[in-house]
Amino acid sequence: MKTIDLSHVIRTGMPVYPGDETPSLRRTHFIRKHGFAQTGLTLSTHVGTHVDTAAHLFTEAPTLDQLGPDNFTGWGAVLDLTSLAAPVIQQPDLAPLADIDNLDFALLRTGWDQHWQTDRYYRDFPTLSETAARFLAGLGLKGVGLDTPSPDPVDSASLPTHQTLLNHGLVIVENLTRLGDLPAESFVFCCLPLRLLDGEASPCRAVGITF
Repeated sequence: MKTIDLSHVIRTGMPVYPGDETPSLRRTHFIRKHGFAQTGLTLSTHVGTHVDTAAHLFTEAPTLDQLGPDNFTGWGAVLDLTSLAAPVIQQPDLAPLADIDNLDFALLRTGWDQHWQTDRYYRDFPTLSETAARFLAGLGLKGVGLDTPSPDPVDSASLPTHQTLLNHGLVIVENLTRLGDLPAESFVFCCLPLRLLDGEASPCRAVGITF
């Protein structure tokens, strides 16, 4: 068994979605002084590699304390979209996913994670069309994972792709990395969030487990 880390490191000053608060990690206790180490964290629930749930947009949706681990664990597949010609992922681009049996998480590899920690990362990244989102919503998935900041453009006010995916009970895992280190199929994907009371999203340690 091999476990592949698909998460970005959380650190002070790391890139964040435009308008979000920058994380702060501050060492509050030191081994030499206090006998133990401890760190204080201040961060958004949407920082770094994280999971969005339906409670992000819908008031009556179950929150993280109500969702179980099964919502965030299952069989995954990686769809290679690194040669995508257009900036928007369309339904035909996703067609191979329909032929995969017992699929829980569709991970869309665009290669955009190469721009992490650059000014470009949050600009002009590949997004999903509404028809592509409806296609994914109809596959019976637990979730969709992206190596980009969002399935919607930064300037989108209505977040139609979020609306479609979350309204169908999927989770959205954003800011994944190293999807190219995974096989195309036959691995377990895990993106367990913190169990936050009334939480709508959470940073996660996303991993792929191969056998």
